[in-house]
Amino acid sequence: MRFDLEHDWQGNMATPRKNLGEQTKLKLFLILTVIWIFTGLTGHGLWQSVEADSISQILDIIQKNEFIAPLAASSNYLNNPPLYSFVAASFAKIFGFILPLHDGARLSNALWVSITLISTGLATRELWGIGHGRQAGLLFIASIGLIMNVHSLIPDIATLSGLSLSFYSFTLYYRRPFRSSILMGSGLAISFLSGGFIPLISIVATSTILYIFKFWRNNRYLTFIGLSFGIGIAIMAPWLFAMNYLYPQLFSNWLNREIFISSPSFLYTLSGLSWFTWPSLPLVVLTLFRGYKNIIKQKKLLLPLLFILVYFFVISYASKQNQMSLMPFLIPFCIISVGSIDTLKRGTASALNLFGILLFGFIGILIWLGWLAMQTGVPNRIFERMFFLSSNYNASLEIIPLIICLIFTSYWGLSIFKYRITNRTAITNWAIGITMIWLCLVMLWGPFIDNRKSHKLIFNEVKQHLVQSTSCVYLHNLSAKQINLLHYYTGVKGTINTTNKSCFLALISLPEESGFPSEYKKWEEIWTGKRLQDKNYFVLVRKDF
Repeated sequence: MRFDLEHDWQGNMATPRKNLGEQTKLKLFLILTVIWIFTGLTGHGLWQSVEADSISQILDIIQKNEFIAPLAASSNYLNNPPLYSFVAASFAKIFGFILPLHDGARLSNALWVSITLISTGLATRELWGIGHGRQAGLLFIASIGLIMNVHSLIPDIATLSGLSLSFYSFTLYYRRPFRSSILMGSGLAISFLSGGFIPLISIVATSTILYIFKFWRNNRYLTFIGLSFGIGIAIMAPWLFAMNYLYPQLFSNWLNREIFISSPSFLYTLSGLSWFTWPSLPLVVLTLFRGYKNIIKQKKLLLPLLFILVYFFVISYASKQNQMSLMPFLIPFCIISVGSIDTLKRGTASALNLFGILLFGFIGILIWLGWLAMQTGVPNRIFERMFFLSSNYNASLEIIPLIICLIFTSYWGLSIFKYRITNRTAITNWAIGITMIWLCLVMLWGPFIDNRKSHKLIFNEVKQHLVQSTSCVYLHNLSAKQINLLHYYTGVKGTINTTNKSCFLALISLPEESGFPSEYKKWEEIWTGKRLQDKNYFVLVRKDF
């Protein structure tokens, strides 16, 4: 008997099989995303200088309830509006019973990154159709420039989240005008209250230019924009009024810094994008090359491309430029890239996949060799470099991190040796590869890096020699990072203003060959110490006259 393939029950039977496959892929994507997000948020110190700024601001909120204008100990001006620091301080308080303050604060990144991933995926689905949102998420995870920054205490993470909400609202406004207005207003407020005027100007300029094109030249769009801006202003206004009323001079200085326009640095931005946005960059170039004649007629290309151009010019003229400011480019880059994934030629997809295998394989081998060298002393050359990195750290074998890294490295190895490599497989392998690299780096090299970068031990020694009631310490030749970390580990905000005669202690940082500062020669030395890897040493002196 011949089975009728068009029979209804057979069609119904086939559907669950297909759905099961998609559900499995979704579950694996969610597991990969969770691993990618949470790996490296806890378990190590403050590695980047900007993290020292953030933790000092967070401490200002916790200790002084300064919610309007928290300041880093090294600064007398406001670096960023306080939203990110406030949310991070809340997480630090919630998880303070099990985690150090900086680890608890860093957990807030999981919230912001989750919002970004969801918003970017939903925006992609609105533009390209169902089934493409997960691909945008994988491209986002695979981005080379994102992995370190997204696991650091930086306000730019919240700014990225706000911009992703705003971007999603542009794609949704016609179907859900009220919902999209709420999203846009929230996105505007979040991006401004964490990143200042740069993200705000970018969204306002994008929304204004969009009205030129027919997709957005209608009354519904005008209603959406008007309502969105009204919601955004209503959320932002209380902080602006509070700053102007309570801290007028601080507010004025912050405004002057925010609106300052520097000379354009287009080459700096372009050079950063050339590596920061991989693997999306070649896919973006390919998509735009194929559809350049019809970009204006294609909303799915026009919207992200317009945002790229607007943000490129805004950030190139901004006074604050660093690699963190490049993160918003990843939203439109990932969305545009989706258009090329399924249409890539087999050779192109294989080349992209092979490049990822070679890149992450090479880095992975270096990580494992470095760990092996610290455990066994072999290879000798690598051991010497690792010992320089770790200074006085004595390596110990930790079984659980080792097992986890072995499992995930094996999983990556199995994923790259599939018999049939599809276009989507290449992107998936990139996402798995960079997650594997980050996981192994944090778990195998984390203690060495932490020992190299952490100031915890040296400032805990300083704390032991400080009088409990000390409220004032002169600081001489300390960097901004050291001043902020001193604040975090000791609770003391030092001052470089030597006209303050109430200070009876001074902490001095000196090169080994340098002479003692003349103004402190009559002071009593009560402690000296240094980190092994530093050229400078610290001296704590007390006025005894």
